[in-house]
Amino acid sequence: MRRAWLSVVLFSAIGGCFTTSSAQEFLYNGDNGPAFWAELRPGWSACAGTGSDARQSPIDIRHARVDSRLKRLELRTYATPIDLINNGHSIEQQYEGTGSDIFFEGHLYDLTQFHFHTISEHTIQGRQGSMEMHAVFSEESTGNKLVIGTLFTVGKRQNPFLQALIDAGLPEKDGDATASGTVIDLSNGLTNTSAYYTYPGSLTTPPCSENVTWVILEQPAKMSSTQFEAFRRLLGNDFRPLQDLNGREVRATKWIEDDEDDD
Repeated sequence: MRRAWLSVVLFSAIGGCFTTSSAQEFLYNGDNGPAFWAELRPGWSACAGTGSDARQSPIDIRHARVDSRLKRLELRTYATPIDLINNGHSIEQQYEGTGSDIFFEGHLYDLTQFHFHTISEHTIQGRQGSMEMHAVFSEESTGNKLVIGTLFTVGKRQNPFLQALIDAGLPEKDGDATASGTVIDLSNGLTNTSAYYTYPGSLTTPPCSENVTWVILEQPAKMSSTQFEAFRRLLGNDFRPLQDLNGREVRATKWIEDDEDDD
């Protein structure tokens, strides 16, 4: 299938966790780009993705096995004021002590942040989204992560969740921040939480640690072309190339059809 999701020019949790401490130490192109991340610091060797047992992300999702044990995500979210930061690689909404969490396959993970990539990092059967949102959760006892990935496609309608962020003012430059009394709820930015893929993988930014359970929602969200441009202008191409699956199993829920306009 074509790599484009829509008949528009391709454009896109975090994908790994972003940290401001490494903001100037890796890029998405040139000598500090993804092909060289493993060489930039000793602790980033996993980013090389070499070896038949490497579990790197993102991947192209295909040939998923339906697992009847997978149910609607046990996700608990609370509204929180907008608190955005431009960390040099993405625009990130920060969370601290909100009580938002997810319980997945016997583990409890607390919501720590969400952020964006343009274009999408994951693809589904070769189809790539205009943007991808990663909601990052962390298990307190182990530091292991669970990341919910939501792919976006461009349509005619504005996305109210994204528009609230845009209206608050997306931070323009590395280190800029936006705080607003406007509250948002992550659940309003997600699509059908009963229909998803899951697989074991890694952060998609250095140090590329292989301690991430990925949950990729099967149904893409929609955004307008104006909203896409607002993010694209600031993010550019902040996506890591696809990585080898290396025999990992991708599991899926049973698809639940949603009636939705195709715009």
